[in-house]
Amino acid sequence: MPGLLVVKSNTQLDAEDAAVQATRDAELRQQIPVLSGLAGHVRKCWESARDAKQPIERDMLKALRQRTGEYEPDKLAEIRKTGGSEIFMMLTETKCRGAESWLRDILLDEGMVPFDLKPTPLPDMPPDFKNKVTELVSQNVIQAIQNNQPLDPVMMETFQEQAEEDIRVKLMEDAADRAERMKRQIADQFVEGGMVDGFNAFISDLSTYPAAVLKGPTVRRVKQLEWTQAPDGSYAPTVQEKLVPTYSRVDPFRFYPEPGVTKLREGYCIEHHRLSKADLSDLLGVPGYDDGAIRAVLDEGSTSDWLWSAEHTKAELENKFNIWREDSTKFDALEFWGAVSGQDLIDFGLDAEEVPDVAKMYDACVWLVGRWVIKATLNYDPLGDKPYRMTSAVKRPGALWGVSYPELIEDVQAMCNAAARALANNMGLASGPQVEVSVDRLAEGEKVTKIYPWKIWQTVSDPLGSGQAAVRFNQPDDRSGALLGVYGQFARMADEQSGIPAYVYGDGAVGGAGRTASGLSMLMGSAGKGIRQTIMHIDFDVIGPIVQAQYNWNMQYVDDPSLKGDCEIIPRGAVTLANREQLNVRRVEFLQATATPSTPRLLDLWDAPLSCAKLPRACQCPWTTSCPQTNNLKSAKSWSAKRKSNRRLCKLNKPVRPRRKPLRKLDLTVTHRVGVTKAMLFQIR
Repeated sequence: MPGLLVVKSNTQLDAEDAAVQATRDAELRQQIPVLSGLAGHVRKCWESARDAKQPIERDMLKALRQRTGEYEPDKLAEIRKTGGSEIFMMLTETKCRGAESWLRDILLDEGMVPFDLKPTPLPDMPPDFKNKVTELVSQNVIQAIQNNQPLDPVMMETFQEQAEEDIRVKLMEDAADRAERMKRQIADQFVEGGMVDGFNAFISDLSTYPAAVLKGPTVRRVKQLEWTQAPDGSYAPTVQEKLVPTYSRVDPFRFYPEPGVTKLREGYCIEHHRLSKADLSDLLGVPGYDDGAIRAVLDEGSTSDWLWSAEHTKAELENKFNIWREDSTKFDALEFWGAVSGQDLIDFGLDAEEVPDVAKMYDACVWLVGRWVIKATLNYDPLGDKPYRMTSAVKRPGALWGVSYPELIEDVQAMCNAAARALANNMGLASGPQVEVSVDRLAEGEKVTKIYPWKIWQTVSDPLGSGQAAVRFNQPDDRSGALLGVYGQFARMADEQSGIPAYVYGDGAVGGAGRTASGLSMLMGSAGKGIRQTIMHIDFDVIGPIVQAQYNWNMQYVDDPSLKGDCEIIPRGAVTLANREQLNVRRVEFLQATATPSTPRLLDLWDAPLSCAKLPRACQCPWTTSCPQTNNLKSAKSWSAKRKSNRRLCKLNKPVRPRRKPLRKLDLTVTHRVGVTKAMLFQIR
């Protein structure tokens, strides 16, 4: 209102002056030719990577259309030109969904990415190893002297070897404990950092696109809800910020590696981000970011005119319509990971201790928003690795981008679509007769555009006297049987080319060996050879490196010394698949063994309850018994111990036969996933 005087405190005035000065400083830095070269370098790399990726983007859009059941625009135009059905058979979607479920069933069976940590065969010896050996040898020598044992060079050498071996055994035990603690620490960090969610989305990308990308670990400030207990016993929520290593899936459409590289570590890579005003404002005050540049970006507004992507086409295929109506204050940012000159980093504000040689190239992370560089820091990974892990379902030799499942069955999908369109068109034609009408012989007012049962056609006589009917019916041939055969043949070819057979996702029409449980198990084992290759790619390209990166981060920044030790990273995806195949075989053998009426004769009568309790557990089958399990197992164990004791007595002295108590039949019902097997066993009274 006019006439009112705005009053501000000194603190507010100082904050406004500091913000204005920071913006001026950022503008001055951006006008420095060398720093402008930093922004120009990132943009040049972006344009090169973007242009090189355009054929890959077309392949990805094609794969996405194929999975969502849409024709390519040029193909759809040809179909509409000739007319007829536009049906699209969702064969690719079925195969991709089957691959996703198969991979999740193997890799996320226990709710976490499968990995293991084991100590190396020869753990690192502590610096005081020789002192410990000498001390232990001295103790043995003193004990030998006290026992009046003669000391000679052979005995001294024996003491030396024994002491070294004892210390090595203790070191191996300690290394195993440290590896187990580190494994639990990494598993906990995976849970807090969203590893399962990111890996789940990564699997979806892997089954659809030529490659999938998983990012992590990246340290972020995350808000976590914690519950504190009040003096009265009640609990109240408190929100705390914590630095947590996080993991996330990277959209393959927004990831741009350097052209021509076969591995990510060989060159630079760029990730495209869409940031809101809130995202940018949250970066104010974060170490490593330029507050003045961020304020300048916020003042200038959205900066997306110089970017190009297939964002709108991809969004429509993902059922995200009208994205042009989204908030116009979105900011396009490029996250660059690659080599940058030391002079650029010094001019941005890094210390000379971090960048000792201005002429040298350093691995760095640079964020560019429009013409503003809002962040430039060194890559602090000890090996200079980037926080991105990338792999493909099927790899191309010498190429970073591989082959997707939709591309593997592209021709088969096209043939199935052609057969389905021909089938739909033929069914429409053959569903009724084609009518030929002599219009000049129809009675006045007779309509030929409608036909229905018991219709009476009014005609006049043929003036030429030819004797031909005025209305003739012709029935088109029905080719549906032949077309269905063509479709079925190509659909079966999709099983071979994709490596995802139909019985993997529950197709009941399995003939031959698949009609029996053991035969189906063998077929599943053979089909697993194709998916095992993909799992090995995930093991070596994603799980192993990401666990190694988290292990290195813990060794650097976690203060708990009980975690730190020399460990070997073991991805267990392929091992899990092999174990599952063996487990299926054991389950089938268990069912065959317990389904026969002669089961009691095959089992030792004294150990029957104990054996039948262990078998389902070894096969990971949930089971129940119709009798109190604890008492039965305890009695079985006690009688088994007595039997072994009596056998030893028989060997030492004379044969001793214990008096057996009367036997009582027992119904033992074993419940498993396939059905229920009942075995008549014996229990000692």
